[in-house]
Amino acid sequence: MNDLQRLKTALDLREWVEMDLGPALARGGDARLWKCPFHREQRGCSLAVWADGWRCFGACQEGGDIFDWLQKYRGLTFIEAVGVLGGTLPIASRQIRQSRFVPVDAQPPEEAWQQIAGQIAARAETILWSRQGKSARTYLQGRGLKEETIIRARLGLIPGRAEQWWRIQGLTVPSGITLPWWVGKELWAVKVRRAAGLPKYLQITGGSAHGLYNAARLEGHEAVLLVEGEFDALLAEQECGGLVGVATLGSAGRTLNPRWLPLLVGCKTILICLDKDEAGRKGAARLQAFTRRARIVELPFGKDLTEFVIQGGSVSQWLNDVL
Repeated sequence: MNDLQRLKTALDLREWVEMDLGPALARGGDARLWKCPFHREQRGCSLAVWADGWRCFGACQEGGDIFDWLQKYRGLTFIEAVGVLGGTLPIASRQIRQSRFVPVDAQPPEEAWQQIAGQIAARAETILWSRQGKSARTYLQGRGLKEETIIRARLGLIPGRAEQWWRIQGLTVPSGITLPWWVGKELWAVKVRRAAGLPKYLQITGGSAHGLYNAARLEGHEAVLLVEGEFDALLAEQECGGLVGVATLGSAGRTLNPRWLPLLVGCKTILICLDKDEAGRKGAARLQAFTRRARIVELPFGKDLTEFVIQGGSVSQWLNDVL
């Protein structure tokens, strides 16, 4: 048994799919069942997931192991999937599998999903500004976000216990603070920051994993700052004084999809500042490999941009120095 086989044996794929799609909707023997996200399944639950593999028994007939799931659903390369799972890859295998990966321009979810998810996000926005949302607003303000920033980002709140999930118009929705990924009038995803539990961030089912948060606000900037998470992006834009455009992929483990490259063509400088941990370092290195104009920069202190600001750091002064 080689290292990759040992890695697959040690992991339960059902737990990883649950991170992406929410709790299983049904069970069948050792398998857990979900609606298949790859053919936008509306009726039934044709995606069966076992500890060591998955398969759609519906329209698309997709299937594979944990590496295939991470590549297809999260848009990772094989090498990136191995890194996310904590494994290592022999050089020969790396060359073979990497040569098979051909990135495809991402597309937003179907209009029907956008309409339903948009309604959920709008309702969550209303709840955030009601008496019910007071503690959530306090949390956001504690992260340094001003009221106008929260409103512009259209943040919201799905009330409920930290571990609670809702079924709304066919979508599985976790409780927590909602972060809609709007690009113009297109809604690519709705992330939810849970009050407790792991993973901290989940998506309303059916959203895309290939978006670029704040993408529409990059236009016209000659310098762009890429950070790790949505809250960091909102805070950086709020505090930078218009020096740069700010965006995020939402996670250090995600790859920039080719769809978004035209937004960066006119940028003379691309600054990359992810969290100060191993995942952040690897993610920054992947982003830097896209272009020679990209430069990895570090904050003077703090593990991430939010901590830097809360501890008294000035984003505008720091950016003036690095630019």
